[in-house]
Amino acid sequence: MELGDLFSFDKKIAPSIIKPIYWIGLVLIVFVNVVYFFFGFGKLFTVGFFTGVWDMLAAIVTIVFGVLGLRIATELCLAIFEIHDKTASNSTTQI
Repeated sequence: MELGDLFSFDKKIAPSIIKPIYWIGLVLIVFVNVVYFFFGFGKLFTVGFFTGVWDMLAAIVTIVFGVLGLRIATELCLAIFEIHDKTASNSTTQI
């Protein structure tokens, strides 16, 4: 991809950007929830035992479902671009 492709709209840049956005989102989900897990661990001794355990379990569940949801959203975006490419190529060949 060249700089001129950004302004010409001849190539799509979104499919090539989706994968790095996925990895950045994955790192952010894991990092934020690991921090939240340790805050929950700190709450075990300061606020209350069950509050800390609840926060720690919530962090683990959020990591699992956050990563799963991010993966599904990413695959959905890529599938939409693939469907568009296939239908656009079929419509141009029929003319």
